[in-house]
Amino acid sequence: MIVSNVFGIIIGVVVVIIGLYLLFFQWWSMFVGVFKGIVPILLVLIGAGVLVYFISEIKSKLEIGKEEAPASGEKKPEGK
Repeated sequence: MIVSNVFGIIIGVVVVIIGLYLLFFQWWSMFVGVFKGIVPILLVLIGAGVLVYFISEIKSKLEIGKEEAPASGEKKPEGK
């Protein structure tokens, strides 16, 4: 059981080393080119998501404030 785990770790390390070698020495220019295309799109999508989130937070806080205002304006019965 332990031997299979060690064997799996060794295979994983070898595959990572091969992948890093291929990435940095063979496909680096293509890899950077992909990021040049993806990063602007990701920034637009993340920015839009952040805007939607915070606008909805502001709206919900305003609605909570409107609900609390009439409740605080009500007259409380005096207990004698």
